[in-house]
Amino acid sequence: MAEKSRPFSIYLLCENYDADNALVDDHQLDLAEANNAPEGAVIYISDADRKRPWWRSYFGIEDDIWQEFKGALLFLPVGERHFAICFGQVHHNLKDAAYEYDFGLRVTLNMLDPKELRSADMVEPGPARRKRTQVPISTELTYLDFDANSEIIKSLTGKVKPEFEELFKSATGSASLKISLKIQPKELSDRCSRFLELYESDEYKASFPNIENITPVRNPADIAPLDAHLLASIREKNGATTLTIPDIVDYKDNTCCMFGGGEGPSQIYPDISIEQFYEYVGDEKLADLTLDALKREFRLVLTDTEGVAEKSYGLYRSVLFDIEPPGEDVIYHLCEGAWYKVEKAFAARLRTYLDAKCEVTDLSPYDHDVMSKGKRVYSEENYNEAMAAAHLGVLCLDQTDISPSGNTAIEPCDLYTARADAAAASGQRGIFYHIKISTRSSHLSHLFNQGVNSVELITHEAASRDKIEAIITEKLAGADPTDFLAPFVHSDYKIVFGIITHKGTAGASGNLPLFSKLSLMRNMQRLDFARIPCALTFIPDHSDAKGGHTPYQSYLVEVIQDGKRKVVRAVDGQGLDITINIKRCPKAVSDSAPGARFNVSVKVRDDEYSSSHLWPYSAVA
Repeated sequence: MAEKSRPFSIYLLCENYDADNALVDDHQLDLAEANNAPEGAVIYISDADRKRPWWRSYFGIEDDIWQEFKGALLFLPVGERHFAICFGQVHHNLKDAAYEYDFGLRVTLNMLDPKELRSADMVEPGPARRKRTQVPISTELTYLDFDANSEIIKSLTGKVKPEFEELFKSATGSASLKISLKIQPKELSDRCSRFLELYESDEYKASFPNIENITPVRNPADIAPLDAHLLASIREKNGATTLTIPDIVDYKDNTCCMFGGGEGPSQIYPDISIEQFYEYVGDEKLADLTLDALKREFRLVLTDTEGVAEKSYGLYRSVLFDIEPPGEDVIYHLCEGAWYKVEKAFAARLRTYLDAKCEVTDLSPYDHDVMSKGKRVYSEENYNEAMAAAHLGVLCLDQTDISPSGNTAIEPCDLYTARADAAAASGQRGIFYHIKISTRSSHLSHLFNQGVNSVELITHEAASRDKIEAIITEKLAGADPTDFLAPFVHSDYKIVFGIITHKGTAGASGNLPLFSKLSLMRNMQRLDFARIPCALTFIPDHSDAKGGHTPYQSYLVEVIQDGKRKVVRAVDGQGLDITINIKRCPKAVSDSAPGARFNVSVKVRDDEYSSSHLWPYSAVA
């Protein structure tokens, strides 16, 4: 009788982990005796009580139906290492730090025929966009739509190389190795020993040379020292840590930010920086900052100019941080709460490519803030309109739409112009400017994707091309449109990404966060393939520094001696009750001599007035 093929899900435990310490403390597994287990193996079983399925009562089924969950977890010693082999849904009983997160994927890479792949699960870090690509006929990784410059392989499925067919025919690898085997229990040790050899081999790099350009760091034991470096950087304020808004920010909406989680809310800021967080926490508490507080206590809150909260993020998720350990050929990068390992050689190639695309901007510096409810805020809209007014032949196409009928609105660009170019078939080159404020705005990839998607739409959709030609003609208000429309005949275009920043142009692409650079390179390579010139420019930000403001009105207050204590109350004539004490005033205010007056922000709620030591105040002579 032929041996039956059975499914196995195999994990490799980290060094110094075995059956005694690999399980979570609150596991519900029972130690079991097994007469046919491999030598030295320890087996746990999950023998949960049977339960009624929820849908029985939901639909009123009268049949006597039960459901049961059974599973087993085998710990198997192999040399100086241990494996955990799971049967059923029991892997969650393993500690997060107990197993190697790349075991299944690396074994699979070493065994699979690179031309016989069937499925791949991929993720693009930064936007965290996930995708699964499957094909009916075995193929190469390229045809599974994998971009080694910007994506991470999470799982791979395919046929094994001929020399490994005696082990099994196909495999799926991620953290675990999922395979079907026709072997007896006594043979498991030898088979896992072979898997350990494959895990320790680097042969896969010949077949998949770029697959480890970027890899996630998932093992808590590896993350802990990286988090320690991050915490030290913040406590020391050494300049290596920056903050980002982990969302797409549209400065046309006057989006602001504030901090929460400390002793009350912070001031409201039109843009965010780590220095403002340092000010919010204070030196004394910063020295005692813990990782838990960074993850769970402190938050970055998106608000409007009046402090009305819209979205909130843990501060740890809002941090960007790089570290280059001495003696290693990798860079560790923290983005949106996840750590990644990046090959230094790849990072160098990335920078070389993008630096060659950097050009000096031909647009004016940014100094075009607007006042929103008395507060100075950034405005991309105001800048774009000003550039069209200041530069002859530049048209503002911000907030216009070229999408085909029935589709979501798509802007062609923020600014457009046409210039004479002998290399263009039409003699004119259409320049599409896409403008964004701040290199810290998360998901700059949105800007880069928009630039490529819009020009592809114009190139391939006649309706979109007709729309932009009509918009340009209308913007010219009777002026001759010939030169402006000539580029659309032969697709003579150039895409320019302009980023408004305080950072110097000498930093070139180094001004951008890692995953923004990855997105930019991917999109620029799409433009290269289409033979559309493209460039990255940095526009100097000459606008005034935007200090924080409180969401509450400022009132004139006075320190008053009330018996044996001093209190702070509002001065008459401002609409406040002058008999109510104002609580939680800044110490410099409440400790002042009676009669001293200050302008202080006051939160008014029914018959209770309060301020905060975090809010600005000023003495009145």
